[in-house]
Amino acid sequence: MYVKKDRKITERLKRLNPDGWFYGGLPGLQWEIENAKKADYKLVKQLVSELVVDERFHEFYHACINCGNCTSRCPAFRFADFSPRVVVQKVMHGKDEPELVYQMLDQYIWACFQCYSCWDICPAQNNPGGLIAILKEIAVRHGLQSARKTLEPYSRVLYKLMTTGTQITPDMHSSIAPFRDWGPHKAELAKHIREERAGVPVETLAGVMDKGWQVDPETIRELLIIEKEAGVIDMVKSSIRNVGDMVEETAREYGVG
Repeated sequence: MYVKKDRKITERLKRLNPDGWFYGGLPGLQWEIENAKKADYKLVKQLVSELVVDERFHEFYHACINCGNCTSRCPAFRFADFSPRVVVQKVMHGKDEPELVYQMLDQYIWACFQCYSCWDICPAQNNPGGLIAILKEIAVRHGLQSARKTLEPYSRVLYKLMTTGTQITPDMHSSIAPFRDWGPHKAELAKHIREERAGVPVETLAGVMDKGWQVDPETIRELLIIEKEAGVIDMVKSSIRNVGDMVEETAREYGVG
């Protein structure tokens, strides 16, 4: 049973983008401003509208007092051109200038670690990380280019999470579609990873390569039913068509129409 299943999984993974971790374009806000100028203003306003009508919005957003505490605690600020305070301030002015929010959808929001340190320290109880979570969902739902480029390197993780409920396993550390945060040299380092693992006399490596895929069929079926009914599969198809199609194919195999 598992041999047949493993073969199917291998064939599906071959269909994923082998160099998905590349991200082109201009740096930081310059990239966002240029793309905002080209955007359909009607779509821009719609995206902002979806943000403010989200039931979580009023819990996550309150007026920013510009203290900077969130940025001082933010780990992403130390490594990238990112500030949680910028997120809240752009949202604050988004009603009158919706393009400010749209700019963040291009690249800015994807730098967030979703650690919610900003929420923990904000004296006004703003939750920049929560706002970004909503914005990421909007970007995926509309199939924005930023969502496609960001999710491509994690397509295998997304497929595995949606079909088994678990994430990365040892067999996913390979030279195929390396994750962007591993850096450009990951593919070179992973070229002979299987031979090197075979030469390591560590018992814990024996037989673990496929264990993360062995999930109870009823658990998988229930997971796929939830994703189907909640519209998650359709949402993913709008951004990463091949992953959405693969999950849909798996759903049919488990009797989820």
